[in-house]
Amino acid sequence: MNHIFSVKGIIGIAEKFLSLKLNRSAAALSYFLIMTLFPMLICVQWILSVLGEDIVLFLEEFSELIPSGVLAIIEDYLSYSGSQSGGLLIIGIFTAVYTGATAFRTLSDTLREIFESRGGSDTARFIFSFVYAVAFLLAVYVLAITVIAGRWLITLLEPFFAMIDFINLLDLANLWNWFRFVILNIISTGMLYTVYYCNAWRSPYKMKILPGAVFGSLVFTVVSGFFSWFISSSVKYSAIYGSLASVIILMLWLYILANIILLGALINKEMSEHKSDPKMKLHSDVHSFIKKKQ
Repeated sequence: MNHIFSVKGIIGIAEKFLSLKLNRSAAALSYFLIMTLFPMLICVQWILSVLGEDIVLFLEEFSELIPSGVLAIIEDYLSYSGSQSGGLLIIGIFTAVYTGATAFRTLSDTLREIFESRGGSDTARFIFSFVYAVAFLLAVYVLAITVIAGRWLITLLEPFFAMIDFINLLDLANLWNWFRFVILNIISTGMLYTVYYCNAWRSPYKMKILPGAVFGSLVFTVVSGFFSWFISSSVKYSAIYGSLASVIILMLWLYILANIILLGALINKEMSEHKSDPKMKLHSDVHSFIKKKQ
């Protein structure tokens, strides 16, 4: 792990990032993420409405991570889609799963190139992309329900905690504000771990999947927080881009997310190349033996 934070390790990751043209792959991935985002919001809006919650207020709980411009465009979109018929939910689910599966296949192709994975059935990967898309939607629902349930629980227990002298209700609320991001990071780490693992198991390297998944989740949280603060502090974007400012902010935010996901994969690859790997050692020994015989 120390190698990753060395100058040589950072240069190695940067060189691989440029040689593999991962910025182009991130752009393609961000496009499909945009196509997935809005149908997914229709699905999330439905499940929150069943629970008596407003999705805009729910998203504002993560306003530290979601840029204000993105929240604005989401609110405008939901104000329109919320007035549509119930059949829109079915279309939203179908579209979210289809575009989510396409985004997964786009990401999978890039990760297999990073991990040098070979073989495997294209049909199996195609089917699994839909399974992962459904799992992603379920993970979003679990996050929404967990956050809502936690808020309800604190509200329910407030009278009980008020009778305990050494518990400050304000500190309890602040603790929950931090715990929301812990839940978000746990779920996002699990999703990244799954997608890395599924594309690395045919790699010639013995991959350490968890470091890249943890890195991707934590860095996205930090970068999103900084990006959100920067956009909120700047008034020049709306003056320059006008009504397109929110769209551009959304595209840039998702592009940053896509780059972080690919960077996490590169970290796993870099760590795997600099550790003792019996499979690679055997391959090297066989290659040296054949070369000597020749």
